[in-house]
Amino acid sequence: MSLDRLAPWAAAVIAAAFAMHNLNGAVIEPRLLGFGSYADYADLAKLQAASRAWPWLLSGLGHVASGFAVVVLGLATYRRYAGRYPEAALVAAAAALLAGAGFLLVGISHVIGRQTLMLLADANPPALRDAAYTAATVVRIWVNALAQIGLGWFAVQLAWCGRRSGELSRGFVAFSFVSGACGLLMAVAYIPIYLYTVLLWSVWLAVSWRRRGA
Repeated sequence: MSLDRLAPWAAAVIAAAFAMHNLNGAVIEPRLLGFGSYADYADLAKLQAASRAWPWLLSGLGHVASGFAVVVLGLATYRRYAGRYPEAALVAAAAALLAGAGFLLVGISHVIGRQTLMLLADANPPALRDAAYTAATVVRIWVNALAQIGLGWFAVQLAWCGRRSGELSRGFVAFSFVSGACGLLMAVAYIPIYLYTVLLWSVWLAVSWRRRGA
């Protein structure tokens, strides 16, 4: 299957992953995992319990899948627009690769990293356990920011290419700039608006990728 045909499926993978992230954030974490407020995400006991829960494992697997999917989107964008807008297409591909690296690192920390943390927690005194979870949480925030910044940058570059070519609608282009800005915001502040915008953006992209002028 060509990259052009794979791209809508890659966008659908990202949409499915972000649907899981939103389900976690809106329902599972506050109702089942005890995260009643933003401050609870600094509570190591709750973080340790959540890291052993299956919803966080599914979220981690979603990050891994998103890492591969966004690389496919970046390469498909480069293939589609390199002949007309070579610089913009190259930057889009580079942004997608950065996002892919961030998503994969977050996912790995949730999956194999989860196993490592549980081994450390079960075999060592509480002080070392707390230090391990603190370090893992800080690093996870950093690499998640890399993923969102890269994806935001990619959304902006794709919107520019799609608008110049007339292959993407004005509505999608405008929303891509909004979603991209929400991702880029992660460079300066942890305000997870991207959870909602990326979900809609990826669904819209999956539908409109192959529809010229959609």
